[in-house]
Amino acid sequence: MTQRAEYTLLVVCDFDDTAADCNAAQRLIAEFAGPDAAAINQEYQDGALTFRDYQEKIISTITAPVEQLRSWASDNVNLRSGFLEAVETTREQGGQFMIASAGIDFYIEPVLAVNGLADVPILSVMGEPTAPDGTTMSFRYDYPSNREFCRDWAVCKCEPIEKARAAGQKVIFIGDGLRSDSCAAEKADTVFARSRLLEHCRNNGIEAIEFEDFHSIAEYISEFKLEPDQNSSNSTPTKAAE
Repeated sequence: MTQRAEYTLLVVCDFDDTAADCNAAQRLIAEFAGPDAAAINQEYQDGALTFRDYQEKIISTITAPVEQLRSWASDNVNLRSGFLEAVETTREQGGQFMIASAGIDFYIEPVLAVNGLADVPILSVMGEPTAPDGTTMSFRYDYPSNREFCRDWAVCKCEPIEKARAAGQKVIFIGDGLRSDSCAAEKADTVFARSRLLEHCRNNGIEAIEFEDFHSIAEYISEFKLEPDQNSSNSTPTKAAE
């Protein structure tokens, strides 16, 4: 007798302007970046820098110690209403909720931790202080994705989605942006979108559910039907209608 596989749910959620109710990176840069930040930002807007290079370059203008930045993030960045409920509901459904962000872990981790969510997995750029005493903002960046075509965006959010679907899991993606979110939205079973991602989905025939908080997402997850997909690695995702 063949034992039936246990299919679970993976929820992949962007951080800035999605899990967080603001763009935490931009607020941190506005607070701590040096005088060269405006010129670096203009380079990026003009297309002279990739997002990955822009992020490294503008963070390099910050001189405050990393612990000050972590403390600032935990004190000033709030999670969107209903986020904790969505995480808990996912776990009750036997699934996993994770953050996938092109941002840097030093400002994501403290925000989750202060909300009792230190155990939520994070896929992001990893920043490691290189100053011996840790008192200055000198960083080494570690990138979790080795896909060359995702290099410019720093993190490939499609990787966990593709692995989950190949293993027979259903995937919900939640995001707001274009650079790394639009690709992920094309591969998930269900998409929750706002802002630029929502517009992109509507313009490109990708069905998505609009959201502004996580209460409706938690309700959707609580009613989500986990049905086996025998051909998950080859099938075309079916996204929820608006």
